[in-house]
Amino acid sequence: MELGQRTTRDQPNRRACVACPNCKQGYRVAARLIGRRLVCRHCRHEWRCEEIDPLELRRLIQTKSSDDSPSDSTQAVLPEDLPPVAGSSSTVIDTHWIGRKLGRYKILSVLGQGGMGVVWRGHDETLRRDVALKILNRTRKSSSKPSLNAELFMQEARAVAKLQHPNVVAIFEVAEDQGQAFLALELMEGGTLKEFVDRNGPIAPRELFAMAVGPAKALALAHRRGIIHRDIKPGNLMFDDHGHLKLMDFGLADVAQEAASERMKGKAVGSLGWVAPETVRGQGTTGASDIYAMGLVLLYALTGKPWLHAASRQELIALHQNPPPLDLSQYKQLSARDVALLKKCLAVDPQERFADADQLAQAMKEASLEDPIVLSHQRRRNHASIAAIAASFGLVLGIGGVSWYFVRLADQANEFSMPVAQRTGTAQKAPVAAAPKFATLAEAKVPWPQVPYLIDASELSFVAGKDGVVHVPSCEKAREIWASDLQNFDKIEDALAKGYKPCPLCHPNKGPRPDVVMGPGD
Repeated sequence: MELGQRTTRDQPNRRACVACPNCKQGYRVAARLIGRRLVCRHCRHEWRCEEIDPLELRRLIQTKSSDDSPSDSTQAVLPEDLPPVAGSSSTVIDTHWIGRKLGRYKILSVLGQGGMGVVWRGHDETLRRDVALKILNRTRKSSSKPSLNAELFMQEARAVAKLQHPNVVAIFEVAEDQGQAFLALELMEGGTLKEFVDRNGPIAPRELFAMAVGPAKALALAHRRGIIHRDIKPGNLMFDDHGHLKLMDFGLADVAQEAASERMKGKAVGSLGWVAPETVRGQGTTGASDIYAMGLVLLYALTGKPWLHAASRQELIALHQNPPPLDLSQYKQLSARDVALLKKCLAVDPQERFADADQLAQAMKEASLEDPIVLSHQRRRNHASIAAIAASFGLVLGIGGVSWYFVRLADQANEFSMPVAQRTGTAQKAPVAAAPKFATLAEAKVPWPQVPYLIDASELSFVAGKDGVVHVPSCEKAREIWASDLQNFDKIEDALAKGYKPCPLCHPNKGPRPDVVMGPGD
């Protein structure tokens, strides 16, 4: 009998070795899966699996371990005993559910996978809408006591049910059918924050802080309800089809008065790359740890890369235990307020972070409202002041006493030539003229935000000036357009049809912009 044709009747629990033909990722799977169509967790390639020799699998695993560096998808309990490894790359996805029914849902396709189960796209045939179905992985454990996976699965359902918030992914149903437990969740069509950054690059500070206020408020509500998320990362923040950013996946949460959380007490739980120093040190995870993780997410979205990264898991853990000083000097787009916010989130000492997530949400809201034009002018004035001081200092050193002599002569001449009233200080200063008011847009040769009595910003959708570039109104470049040159388009397609190019900073042609419409609850 061939290797890939072994019978499993006498060995129901035997594990077989398989490998993805596309990326060579190796897996150990239940022997009953041999011959089925599987989806590779690593590259999403679908193939009909065949068994391979264990020595070949060992070689593939060693090769992958030496080639791959840790990423944000590497989630684990840091001491690897409890709870289950979330998002583990050792689990292959069996596609046998596609086309079948579970409860009132017809399963359509794979959406993703975590440590406790696979997430599928399903269609609710009663309400005629698509949902996300999270199906609990079956365990081989034969015991009357529920597995930790099953307890965490139900704990997640109860935790999300406690959080009726517009920035938390909603749960519709928890049920069991055909001996299989599953959750029906709100389907998020906009993808994750990580996918957004990977596709579009770093997000401008004002835009990011505006979109992150809602999730921070949702996190504050969770903390008030006795729920510590413990898995804040870019992959667990998702956009709905309206561009609102929402918090999801409470599968590893620490929930007060829950048996599963009690079983995990004292364990360092989290996603490697997105954990606080005290978590990695085994000192426990608190609401302050979630705030630290949110700071890591903000910094990732602002820069397009994780703050801490290393060539191996051990090196990355060591970096998280003792992180280096946070240096943001190379990111010129950050204001002093932005830098202070990030440093407060990422303080190594939990006592130095924001007292709660409500304070973080308020700080982000204030940072999102800073006027980019004012910030730009402040930076220019600061640079000009530094240059003037340097030039003056050099002039004094070069000319020395000669400069002082001529300046003194000039002062004496001015003193005797000015009117007595000015010499004695009795003359009054002329009043400062008020900023001119413009009667029409054609006269307003100033940036359009300076003439709110002529332009209602709430009526602007996509704006452009003489340079042929179209922006969203909140873009820094958009707010520099003169009022006399301002053009407004209701649809981005109208601007593109007239030959305008999309702005490379705000990407107005990339679909719904979560930064333009403030999320509910903001």
